[in-house]
Amino acid sequence: MTHLSNYAISDEKKDKTPEENLAIAKIQVMFEDAFGISSSEARPATIDRAKRWFETRDCALWCEMAGTTQDHVQKLFQNMQYNYNTKKITIDNVRFGIRRLNLKI
Repeated sequence: MTHLSNYAISDEKKDKTPEENLAIAKIQVMFEDAFGISSSEARPATIDRAKRWFETRDCALWCEMAGTTQDHVQKLFQNMQYNYNTKKITIDNVRFGIRRLNLKI
């Protein structure tokens, strides 16, 4: 039992700073825009721009501020996009995943 409790403690992530939380929120908005589920209009141009954002230096900066790497965020996005496009997950699953993105970063 001690082994399990030690594992749980070592597996916990540190609390995020307000700046990291802000950067994570920015990344979440870009995920929402890329899937066309943000509160703004889901126009094709907005969706395409959001998808391309993950390849930019701006994304790298926000990822660094969030305490992660651009590669990690790109992989999260690509996996979610693949699972959505292959109908393994629904748009509701995408929304849920984006809301919980902070647990993956």
